[in-house]
Amino acid sequence: MTFWMPILQLIAGAAFPLALAPFFYWPVGLISLLIFAHGQFTTQSSRSAFWRCWLYSFGMFSVGISWVYVSIHDHGGTPAFLAIPMVGIFAAFLAFFPAMVFSLRYALFGQHHAWLTIPVFWFLQEWLRSWFLTGFPWLFAGDGHLFSWLSGWAPVIGSYGISVILLLTVTSVWMLISSRKPKWLLMLLLWPVGLALQSFDWTTPVGEMKVAAVQGNIPQDDKWKREMISPTINAYYQQTSDHWDADLILWPETAMTLLYDQFQPYQEELQAEALGTHTTIITGIPYRHPRGSELAGKFHNSVIAFGYGQGIYHKQRLVPFGEYVPLEDLIRGLIPFFDLDMSSFLAGKPDQQLLKVGKKTAEDEQLYLVAPYICYEIAYPQLVTSMAKNADLLVTVSNDAWFGDSLGPKQHMALAQMRALETGRYILRATNTGITALVDNKGNILSRLPYEQRATLTGTAQMREGSTPYMLVNLWPLYALTLLAFVLAGLKKYRSRNHLYG
Repeated sequence: MTFWMPILQLIAGAAFPLALAPFFYWPVGLISLLIFAHGQFTTQSSRSAFWRCWLYSFGMFSVGISWVYVSIHDHGGTPAFLAIPMVGIFAAFLAFFPAMVFSLRYALFGQHHAWLTIPVFWFLQEWLRSWFLTGFPWLFAGDGHLFSWLSGWAPVIGSYGISVILLLTVTSVWMLISSRKPKWLLMLLLWPVGLALQSFDWTTPVGEMKVAAVQGNIPQDDKWKREMISPTINAYYQQTSDHWDADLILWPETAMTLLYDQFQPYQEELQAEALGTHTTIITGIPYRHPRGSELAGKFHNSVIAFGYGQGIYHKQRLVPFGEYVPLEDLIRGLIPFFDLDMSSFLAGKPDQQLLKVGKKTAEDEQLYLVAPYICYEIAYPQLVTSMAKNADLLVTVSNDAWFGDSLGPKQHMALAQMRALETGRYILRATNTGITALVDNKGNILSRLPYEQRATLTGTAQMREGSTPYMLVNLWPLYALTLLAFVLAGLKKYRSRNHLYG
């Protein structure tokens, strides 16, 4: 078995993404995680724990983030013979973090209370990946359970918590098989509890807005060409002019390839029409700090609201190599991928004001608060929940054309659905080429546009208020569980050592 274990871990890790979007074969995910847990239960050293976890994670990332190849090769201009190993290097780098965490688990606690420490350290490796080096909160185990019984837990403990339940499920099954004690079946009760929780409605509707989301479908290779500026503006203007009856019209990330100050003459014309129809337009656009300011000449990836609403938001979580280049002075110019258009953004500050969207009816006038997220930001559970607390509606804009019709855009869409479920809010999503969609507070897609088509989605979005339990308590229950696992495993290790030498 020792000979086959590395191969088994690699294959199990490669199968793990089948549990996520667009497949959602979550039973495959359970089997994959059971094989992973078996590898950790039977390891006899920190070094073995590291390599078994690294192989599993390498398989998981190699398949799960294979869509990065499209941006590196197709749009980044990197030859295939370099792009393929670059994806492998990225996967190997990401695999280092869970491997390091599980090596630490064995070093600290060995196999004492492994049924509990394995789920807790899985949570720790997901949590670590969510913030280290701006974070990569992708391929979380819980994200594959939008449609299983466990989805009821999302508004209570979030996708992190669902991940813990999944690992508790497989470690309990492992303990049941190895010990043949029926008590381990009790852990499986977390599944029907999740089913019961699905009936709770944690937030309440306070109104509704007619919304539209424009999918411009501008080819990525042409998007930033100077000669495309006018055709792009005309395309968005034409699509927008057919929907002035909407309260809110959403354009994608960097829909306008002009800087914000360059776009203002066009904005003024749109503003006049939007005010006349009581419509708010929200669009992604690059923002440049004006001359004379402290950050003069620096750029943000931003969204602005204008017309019958107002506000500006600068993206907080930037994509490495896509929006900023780590060690820029050293690696700029080495290969074309390190010199992509618009890859020198600054990160926005926390605690920015929400966007304001007005709605006027014959009876009264209402003002709603909208929390915006740019592209990758919708993947961050804590960022989304913190901004959503005072928001009536969530919107997210993206340009997934970088990744073609690969796994990436589909996984990205599913992450937005999970955030809707965790916060109990509707989400309106606009992208350049797809997936543009309206998602309800239960994470269900109410309507969506076909991929790579120029079209406009319309629908009615509920405005909702209130907080889900997850928004109120955040990760504190999981922190408490982690502390409990550390105490129990530490005490058992201490007693075992004293018994051995006593």
